[in-house]
Amino acid sequence: MSEAVGVGPAGAEDARRDIARLFDRTAETYDALGIEFFAAFARDLLAQVAPVPGERVLDVGCGRGAVLFQAAELVGDSGSVLGIDLSSEMVERTARDIEDRGLINASATLMDAQEPELAGESFDVVVASFVVFFLPDPVAGLRSWHGLLKPGGRAGVSTFGADDPRWAGVREVFRPFVPPAMAWTWAARAGLFASVASFDRAVESAGFTGVSSVERSYPVTFADPAEWIAWSWSHGQRMFWELVPEDRLAAVHEAVLAELEPLREPDGSLVMTQTVRYTIAHRA
Repeated sequence: MSEAVGVGPAGAEDARRDIARLFDRTAETYDALGIEFFAAFARDLLAQVAPVPGERVLDVGCGRGAVLFQAAELVGDSGSVLGIDLSSEMVERTARDIEDRGLINASATLMDAQEPELAGESFDVVVASFVVFFLPDPVAGLRSWHGLLKPGGRAGVSTFGADDPRWAGVREVFRPFVPPAMAWTWAARAGLFASVASFDRAVESAGFTGVSSVERSYPVTFADPAEWIAWSWSHGQRMFWELVPEDRLAAVHEAVLAELEPLREPDGSLVMTQTVRYTIAHRA
């Protein structure tokens, strides 16, 4: 898969490093600006995969714990949740939050999501919330997660569905700054995530059975364009801002504001419809 999309071993290492550094830079504000987003999707993902008391859960790409803390409540003190992330800043902050909350059934550690160094067949549930599309080789990651599940275990994976078409103009503002090699790689991988059917086939190719997906759409509300811009810097979308040369950043900021202005509601707010795909799969 990785060679097919132009990401060889050296390129994969570069991709891992770049993603880790990106999320190091977002860690302070990630999911911390008061926008109902990751926590809501984590709640629905966990409702689909349904951890129960006593189970052992792996949260792949745990970030600031949107899934981890909710899963810890579901499995109780007789169960456990291990969060792993490639960003040292994310892990440090989440581990501190775990300690501050006095949780005895949760932990977070630095580890690669695509190739976790963990014992096989050791988890009842593997959960990956908005992670798989960041991996140099998504199918290899899915295959690794399959091997970590106990027989009969299950995985829950969330990915983004179709973008809100009303926001296409905002996305187009950043397109000229995306390097051709990056655009080519994304285009080559697009088919994997293009539809429920294509992603389900990818999950099955990693060894899973009983694969099923549902898509849901959510309205995400921002008080005004300035709030959306601040929020867009606080997570993975930050990479697009950082692709813009410093001497063009002010102009791009103004271009984004110009695209957002017609989208405002009568009260001045912005509403973005976010489609999310939840995929549940099993290890036989």
